[in-house]
Amino acid sequence: MASTESIHMRLQTVFQPQQAQLLAEVISDSYNELVKTSDFNELKAVVHELASSQQELADAQKRTEQRVDELTVAQQKTEKEL
Repeated sequence: MASTESIHMRLQTVFQPQQAQLLAEVISDSYNELVKTSDFNELKAVVHELASSQQELADAQKRTEQRVDELTVAQQKTEKEL
């Protein structure tokens, strides 16, 4: 990105100095607040990792629920035998 000063100088060719300065500052500030591609890619990777972890937790919960059901059946069988 060009410096604010270089943007200002270019804008002065078609705008009054105060307008050119303000526009240059707004352009520079806006650019600095843009999400960079690398930041976005990093965020996508984190979201993917979180989704994978969430799926693993859901699978583990299903296995736990299945095991609890099996234990319930075994407990009922034991109670009947007593």
